[in-house]
Amino acid sequence: MTRFQPMLATAALLSLLTLHLSSISMAQVAFTRPGDYTSSYSGQVTGNGVVQYGLETRPFQRIIVTFNTNNPSSRMNVLKGGSAESLCHGSADSNTCTFLVERGTSYRVMIYLTREAAQRGESARFTLTTEEST
Repeated sequence: MTRFQPMLATAALLSLLTLHLSSISMAQVAFTRPGDYTSSYSGQVTGNGVVQYGLETRPFQRIIVTFNTNNPSSRMNVLKGGSAESLCHGSADSNTCTFLVERGTSYRVMIYLTREAAQRGESARFTLTTEEST
């Protein structure tokens, strides 16, 4: 079974996203045993909020991250290591990111609303699914 654990975000990353974060939720998504190929989490992001998930991975596995949302102003980014530059960008239209895990590198998924949607006080429900593929 996949487990979700709290994860601390760095202040530098969050300050790059926005000056006014209203809420932040973080969890760890892990493939805990061989055969645990898929994990899923549903949540909500509101206004300037950011939701982050750390992906616990094994070297050389291929990961597919799928993002489904009810708000087309929602975004998903997959970030590699301590970098603020996105490995993959995703939205309601382009919602899948596939990548090969590098040895010794951590990955995290960040979900947020566009600046305009955040300023309007919108919210979005989402489901994030990660799966290991061959």
